[in-house]
Amino acid sequence: MPTFDGGWRSAILGLALQWGMSMVIAACCVLASSRIELFARRWMVAGCIYGVVTFFVMNDIVVPLSASRMTPHHTAAWFGKNMLAMLLFGAIISGVASWSIRRQKF
Repeated sequence: MPTFDGGWRSAILGLALQWGMSMVIAACCVLASSRIELFARRWMVAGCIYGVVTFFVMNDIVVPLSASRMTPHHTAAWFGKNMLAMLLFGAIISGVASWSIRRQKF
């Protein structure tokens, strides 16, 4: 499989793309929070929404379009761990965005 035969170059590219996607997702969250006051006030709800959306976009759009042709084995434990990670990611980004927006208003 070409994705996994690339060695270190492939691994570094994967890491860079993962970080890049995380930054784009975080930027979208910050932008929405700065424009939608409800998201800035209710940052935990907004973070959960971002987490769920991110989970499904990554697993239903990004991964199927990637060069990896492996079919993931989805179990309840896999779903729970990955959804929890995305909810945590969303909550952290949304919380920091909300804090930053409130700080700028004062």
